[in-house]
Amino acid sequence: MSAIVSTASFEDVRARAEARLAKNTKVKSMIIDRLGLDVEPAAVSDNQPLFGRGLEMDSLDTLEIVVMVNNEFDVLISDDDFEAFGSVNALVDFIEQREAAA
Repeated sequence: MSAIVSTASFEDVRARAEARLAKNTKVKSMIIDRLGLDVEPAAVSDNQPLFGRGLEMDSLDTLEIVVMVNNEFDVLISDDDFEAFGSVNALVDFIEQREAAA
């Protein structure tokens, strides 16, 4: 009986990991498309900074991403939520936290 529980837990973890990977890829693709960047999503690390030496976003790009997240995920990013723009992972973490709280 315990082997079935372990397998179910493993499958659940695997499904969540696959869903997270898919969401990260979707967010990267959306950012690249929205900002007109000439890069493939696979070339962008999930932990790559969005500002500075990362994707080199600026304040206008930030506004584009705020609108994109609101339209696509129905999640609002306020001026106080600057930590959401640390990386793709940080942005997806923020989206998932807001979705879970809704």
